Amino acid sequence: MVKFCERLFRTLNKPLPRNDPNQHSSVSPAAKRLPVARIHPLAVVSPQAEIGHNVEIGPFCQIEEDVRIGEDCELSSQCVVKKGTTLGKSNRLAEGVILGGRPQHVKAPEEVGQLIIGDQNTFREYVNINVGLNPDTCTIIGDRNYLMVGSHVGHDAKLGNDLICANHTIIGGHVVVEDRAFLSALVAVHQFSRIGRNTMVGGMARVSQDIPPFVTVDGETSSIVGLNSIGLKRAGYTATDLKRMKEAYRILYRSELSWNAILERLKTEFVEEAASHFYEFLSTTKRGILPERRAMKQGLKLSKPESTPATESQPLRKAG
Repeated sequence: MVKFCERLFRTLNKPLPRNDPNQHSSVSPAAKRLPVARIHPLAVVSPQAEIGHNVEIGPFCQIEEDVRIGEDCELSSQCVVKKGTTLGKSNRLAEGVILGGRPQHVKAPEEVGQLIIGDQNTFREYVNINVGLNPDTCTIIGDRNYLMVGSHVGHDAKLGNDLICANHTIIGGHVVVEDRAFLSALVAVHQFSRIGRNTMVGGMARVSQDIPPFVTVDGETSSIVGLNSIGLKRAGYTATDLKRMKEAYRILYRSELSWNAILERLKTEFVEEAASHFYEFLSTTKRGILPERRAMKQGLKLSKPESTPATESQPLRKAG
C-alpha cells in the first residue's frame, strides 16, 4: 500500500511529456504531435488549442479551444486561458491567472473579440484580462510587462511595452497605457482614459482623464506634481532631454495660454526630440488632462493678503 501511494504521488506531481503514447492525458492526438511540451496529467487542454515548443502547463489548468500559446511559456497551477486568446513567447503565468474572460459589460454580445499578448510578460497571481467587446475588436498587451497580484485589464484596452502594474491595479475598458508607465498599487483608471509613456502614477490614484507623458501623479490628490525625473533618467533620457521636457511641461501647466495656443507652441517649439511627444499625445486627447496639484492649491487662497497681520477683530478666513 505504501509503494502504491508513492507511485501515485510521483505520477500526480510529474508533468507528462506530450509525445509519450503510453501515458494518459486529456490532450488531443493532434496536440501530441507538437514537440516537447510538458503538460500535467491533471490539466485540461482542448483538442483545438495550439501549444508551442517547450511550454509547461501545471495541474488544474484549463486551456480552451481557439487558444494559441507560444514557445517557452510557463503556466502555473489553476490558470485558465479562454477562447480567443493568443500568447506570444516566454510568458509566465502565476497561480490563478485568467486570460481571455468575457468583457464585464451588461450588453456584451454573444460573440466577443480576442486577447492578443506579446512576449516575455509576467502575470502574477489572479491577474484577470478580458477579450475585446465585439467580434472584430481585441485587447492588446505588449511585451515585457509585469502585472502584479490581482490586476485587472478591461476589454479593448491597449497596453504597451515594459509596463509595471502593482497589486490590484484596475484598468477599465478602452484604456490606452503607453510604454514604460508605472502604475502603483490600487490605481483605478476610468474607461477611455489614456496614460502617456514614462509616467509614474502614485498609489490609489483615481485616473478619470488623460495623463500626459513623462509626468508624476500624486496618489492622494490624483493630480500632476511635475516630471517623473527619476524614471526618465533610468530610462536613458539625457539632461538635455529633461530640460526640454520641463520647458514643454511649463508651457502646458504654467503658461495660462488657451488650449489651442498651448498645442501650437508645443508643435512648433519641440520638433524631432523626446519632448515632441507632448504634442503628439495632447493633440488627440478627448477627455482632457489631469490638473496640476499646484494649480489646485492656488485655488484655496486667504481672503486677506498674507502680509496683513491677523487681529482679533480681523481674523483670516479661508475662501468658501
